Amino acid sequence: MPLKTLAALVLGLFLVGEGRAATRPNIVFITSDDHRWDALGAAGNRAVLTPALDRLVADGVYFRQATVHVSQCLPSRATLLTGLTAHQHGALSHAFQRPEAMRRDAWSDLPTLPGLLRQAGYSTVLVGKWHLEADPWKAGFSRVERWLPSGGALYKDPELARGESREMVEMKGFTQEIFAEDAIAFLTSGEAKAKPFFLWLAFTAPHHSFGPNPSHVEAHYKGKSVAELLPAGFPGNIPMNDWLHYYESVTALDEQVGRVREALAKAGLADNTVLVFLGDNGFMMGQRGVGAEGTAGKAVPYEGSVRVPLIIQGLPGQPAVTDLPASTLDVPPTLLRLAGVEPPASWPGRDFLAALRKAPGAPLEDAFLEWADESGGRFQPFRSVRTPRHKLIVWKEPGKPDELYDLTADPAEEKNLIADPAAKPVREDLEARLWRWLEKTADPAREWPKLAKTEAEPKARKVGAETPQL
Repeated sequence: MPLKTLAALVLGLFLVGEGRAATRPNIVFITSDDHRWDALGAAGNRAVLTPALDRLVADGVYFRQATVHVSQCLPSRATLLTGLTAHQHGALSHAFQRPEAMRRDAWSDLPTLPGLLRQAGYSTVLVGKWHLEADPWKAGFSRVERWLPSGGALYKDPELARGESREMVEMKGFTQEIFAEDAIAFLTSGEAKAKPFFLWLAFTAPHHSFGPNPSHVEAHYKGKSVAELLPAGFPGNIPMNDWLHYYESVTALDEQVGRVREALAKAGLADNTVLVFLGDNGFMMGQRGVGAEGTAGKAVPYEGSVRVPLIIQGLPGQPAVTDLPASTLDVPPTLLRLAGVEPPASWPGRDFLAALRKAPGAPLEDAFLEWADESGGRFQPFRSVRTPRHKLIVWKEPGKPDELYDLTADPAEEKNLIADPAAKPVREDLEARLWRWLEKTADPAREWPKLAKTEAEPKARKVGAETPQL
């Protein structure tokens, strides 16, 4: 990043920290569904058409190393709602949730992102996919438009609920357009101008089955071969999912993001609105044999599954691209800070805007990932720590080798360095970071034999020390 651009960004973010609370910005929080980090033109993918998101990158701050804390729709959304890890909030996976996460009033006794914003005077509005057992109006939302209680819907003429009801009724039209229309209707309403608002707009694209999509979107990819569609670095010699229709659904989603931005501008709200775009998790599309068909292309600790687009537009200062390893755990406290609300001390996430402006005591050097469902499902429990360059994966299964990758030299994660003597300093540093995280979050994984022994090993490194390089 050029020094002048960085200086302007830091100055702008300082202003966020000092005076943004007084302006009480609106917040539009848009999520996509199963959206790989590289299904984005601005990520260097020339095959996928995403002009609206590329403009958002050009106008905002693009976190190109962003990851989700847990890579599956339901637990990822629970983390965004509650600010907690999966092992803390109890929505461990689609297959298994603890009883406290299964109630209609789940988390009503805990602070939630929309609930805290509502207490601070915000209108809190939900549109789109929900996929949680809790009723949204009991989880902090003051207004619920058309929404999807479950995890998936048809791409055309879906069955959706409306308002404070779970009754499903067929709605005519393309699903992404329906959700965008409700968001636009709110943005052009008197309520959107009466007081600050938080709009959670959750699209279902590009979740499988990837279509049907509008004919003008499908026309962009007509006749494209698989070889023409693969992102850079994706292996071409493996069984893989349907890239053509996956990209169609990404482009259809992109079009709706553009409509929402246009509506903000026409309503005169753009200057005091922060727009956040985030993928709820990635999708492997067949890498490592995961997700070659169907919907089970996530819940593993590899980049295609855990790395997602994260873009924030509307901050003071210059647009920028950053390699800070922001996590979905960091999104709720960051959005509260933008609104001038103090995040709960129980939330383990960090304010990544403070890290961007290099505030004292606000480093952002690593991100943590987990699969906490130990009920015996198809995916194996793990804990992982990732920096912009390295990733350590620790599996619960004693006989399953742990994994260490240099993501710069080996972005496809093909060379496991866990037993490489030259990688020992990196491994020990990441083990120390992971253990501190387990302690901080009171993670029951501390009792795993592999991790329990880590505590006894000498760890002289300090929090915030630079990771050794290979």
